[in-house]
Amino acid sequence: MGKKNQSKYCYMCGAPATSKEHVSPACLFPEKKDIKTSIFRNNLITVPSCELHNSKKSKDDEFLMACMSGIVGGNIIGFFHAHTKVRRAMERSGKDFVNVFMRDYRPAIIKSGQGKEFPVLVGRAHFDRLHSCFQHIAHGLYFHKFGKQFEGECRILLDFLTYENEKMETYKMLCRKRIELEPKKPKKEGLNPEIFRYEFMDPDEQGIIALIMTFYEGAKVFVAFQGKDCKPYFNLAGMLIESGVKMVINFPDGSHFEFN
Repeated sequence: MGKKNQSKYCYMCGAPATSKEHVSPACLFPEKKDIKTSIFRNNLITVPSCELHNSKKSKDDEFLMACMSGIVGGNIIGFFHAHTKVRRAMERSGKDFVNVFMRDYRPAIIKSGQGKEFPVLVGRAHFDRLHSCFQHIAHGLYFHKFGKQFEGECRILLDFLTYENEKMETYKMLCRKRIELEPKKPKKEGLNPEIFRYEFMDPDEQGIIALIMTFYEGAKVFVAFQGKDCKPYFNLAGMLIESGVKMVINFPDGSHFEFN
């Protein structure tokens, strides 16, 4: 199907498109009234969308904005966004707004590398809802990059959060190390990199495509697209890890990751 015809169908489900969806959501990008410039809202990516995967997920977009803008490790733009647009959303919704994006939260103090102290909230993220938000962004970027809807399995790891499951946390750290040591660095894309940028890696020998998304220059999300036409493969190490067998994976720089 050509790109002209593709523009008639939703990036996510293939239903007839009724509008355009921003990828990432437009609410992540600061408005002129908050930072006195509109440069961060120029050249935003859009993809064709049905009503379900655009206007009906506006609450999820607001949830993602609240989660990402004030994330520890983000830049000053995210900090200002958290104290302007997100603060207004919090004032509209009342004190229960925090419960929308965090459970069992408590106030804490963290120190920067220079010794400065910052008040933060520490709690448990709504992983399923975050995963859904990032699934939509990943599918939108795939459509924008390749001009077609992705069909297959899309796996996601959140680098900016700590997983309670020890095995998942080790997988995350392993993925981070593999990307760090990748000899062929992917091209950084996105015309507003202070807010959002992304990097597609070349398909591996099985046809799996990796994607790295970065928000506010600090929060990374790792994505693996395993298309329906990917070659079947036998992953002995993965099978042994899942079955509970102790495994140690070593890297050339001397680092290692232990499972089970």
